[in-house]
Amino acid sequence: MTTTSTPSAPHAGPADAVRRRRLRSAVYWLVSAPVLLETAVGIQWDLARIPYVLEILARLGFPAYFATILGISKILALLAVLAPRTPRLKEWAYAGLAFVYLGAAACHVAIGDEAGAVVTPLVLAAITLASWALRPEPRRDPAPLFAFGRVPGPAS
Repeated sequence: MTTTSTPSAPHAGPADAVRRRRLRSAVYWLVSAPVLLETAVGIQWDLARIPYVLEILARLGFPAYFATILGISKILALLAVLAPRTPRLKEWAYAGLAFVYLGAAACHVAIGDEAGAVVTPLVLAAITLASWALRPEPRRDPAPLFAFGRVPGPAS
């Protein structure tokens, strides 16, 4: 009886795992930087109620005080994304930012704005979702409330 063996892939060592973690972390921060920067600038613009922001809000049918609501919400989201050891809070922050961008795109579509006014928040939403998907393990919720393929059961 003869046995056929197939060559196995070389075993990745601890150094390879560290390199992969560092690369993933670098890609995460590279993808996250535009969203974090846009959020920080948005905070300042919203809370300062610059004319550009007030004009857009008025065109979309929102009152000027909505800028303050957005600004405060963005402060909380930015702090949550940057804060260490708050994975569940990060989930909510990413969801909130995605809702802001998707809602902005929907509002621009609803009033018939040009494509650029719709595409920009959609791109920011996509980058936000990419940042969420790429976040390193310590920034992930170890016990999410919902996981694909797992149906929540009765409380035990």
